[in-house]
Amino acid sequence: MLSLFGLTFIGLLLADWMGWGVLGDATFVIACILIVAYAKPSDLLTVVVCPPLVFLGACVCAKVITSAGGTSAAEGTLVTLGDSAPWLFVGTILTILIALGRGLLGNIRELRQGLRGDPDAAPRDDAAAPRGGFGPAGPRR
Repeated sequence: MLSLFGLTFIGLLLADWMGWGVLGDATFVIACILIVAYAKPSDLLTVVVCPPLVFLGACVCAKVITSAGGTSAAEGTLVTLGDSAPWLFVGTILTILIALGRGLLGNIRELRQGLRGDPDAAPRDDAAAPRGGFGPAGPRR
């Protein structure tokens, strides 16, 4: 996530100084693709959730540094977020699609098992569960 922040922050700074807003947005999308492609499979869930928040943090930091006397950093941040919304969606969707191909569903399954309290248990197949007790598949936990 630190790499994503750094690349996005540098891209936004360069875009502000050069007056070419597409540079910051394209840097964000490229950084999202690189981060999800090189992340460990166990970190994919974190990588998928964080890009919009990281972009917001990088945008605020860049606007605080580059805000001119006539515009405030808050105003610049809101304008940049509005202009960058399509790029944020594209970067986030590409991140999700690449992560799905790399095993994101397995991470979600593991998280669900951990939240149920059985992190080491294999996924239950109700058809293979012993019959008897309460209901057709036996008592449920």
